[in-house]
Amino acid sequence: MYQRKAAEILGVTPRTIQLWADANILDSWKTPGGHRRFYLSAVQALAREIVDGRSPALSDTKSESKTIKPSSTKTIIKPAKVLVVDDDKTLLRLYELTINSWGLPVELALASDGYQGLIQVGQYNPDLLILDLQMPNIDGFAVIEALKKQNLLNQMSLMIISGLEQEDIEEHRSLLDECTIIQKPVPFLKIREKVESILLSR
Repeated sequence: MYQRKAAEILGVTPRTIQLWADANILDSWKTPGGHRRFYLSAVQALAREIVDGRSPALSDTKSESKTIKPSSTKTIIKPAKVLVVDDDKTLLRLYELTINSWGLPVELALASDGYQGLIQVGQYNPDLLILDLQMPNIDGFAVIEALKKQNLLNQMSLMIISGLEQEDIEEHRSLLDECTIIQKPVPFLKIREKVESILLSR
């Protein structure tokens, strides 16, 4: 099955299908020419999981998307798109409340695991991705690996904010090379500075 057909069946973008394949969420194979193909049975199985709620449903992902309205200014600035991926629901709420309080033109999307994070990247094209590493199912390491395979990290800024010990992070040093890694608690001042720099570059 072609990538575009798989995307139509699952109701996502072809880019999301590619990310799922790279993260081993969706089984696939490659032709001798290097073109990726998908098993109909695998696509149908994933579709059933999404409907049954065993994988992140698109409706769940969309329900967690929050838009922060820009403050009234004379100059209309294109909002900065920020995607936060963290499995701590309380922390996600803190991100939402804090970033909302800044009054900056920001479009904020929240995802509670790596599955939803990859969906949101494919649909949302964030300017800034804030990523936790230790998450169930698809963790932050798998998300980064999938994004690197598609050269998508070149199109966004990445801030890894994790509670993992340094020795656990060192085990993945080759994957995390050139990535900004910050230990929790969340450094909201640094996040705001990054958002402001993105807005200033418009």
